[in-house]
Amino acid sequence: HERGMAQVSRLWSGLAAIDRVRLFGPTPDRPRTSTVSFVIEGVRSSEAAGRLAERGLFLSHGDFYAATVVDRLGLAPEGLIRAGTACYTTDGEIERLIEAVREIAAR
Repeated sequence: HERGMAQVSRLWSGLAAIDRVRLFGPTPDRPRTSTVSFVIEGVRSSEAAGRLAERGLFLSHGDFYAATVVDRLGLAPEGLIRAGTACYTTDGEIERLIEAVREIAAR
């Protein structure tokens, strides 16, 4: 759990430092799951997920059964991008994801 939360903290801070990335949910210092939801302003979530997949990073996008919330956030129909950590997630994968999102947001 401690390792996973450290990875979530790194992912959150890394994504938060990128212009045009908007994060959703409680900050890592609050009780939360190891899943981080975000959008890249100006890039459809489906497009961002596809571009991440081209780099070997497989993230989900959509409303994740929270269609009303996504609609009220003004993010329908594309929804959010969701990244999570698990017991097999490496620190290197977290860094690769942050760098890939940085490159997509810079375009």
